[in-house]
Amino acid sequence: MVEPEQMPKPCCSNCGSADILRDAYACWDVDTQQWVLHSCYDDYRRETCDAQSKHVGFSVR
Repeated sequence: MVEPEQMPKPCCSNCGSADILRDAYACWDVDTQQWVLHSCYDDYRRETCDAQSKHVGFSVR
């Protein structure tokens, strides 16, 4: 079993931060009474350095 800290995490190629935001579309599910993720948009934004791109790298920290 892989420990959580050994699992790959998305990271910013500009500043190395894992604080990455992504826009998404959610739909209300009447049966479960919850928001359900429908799809994600292509762009990523880094919360730390405010960089924006369509790609994000992964690293193990």
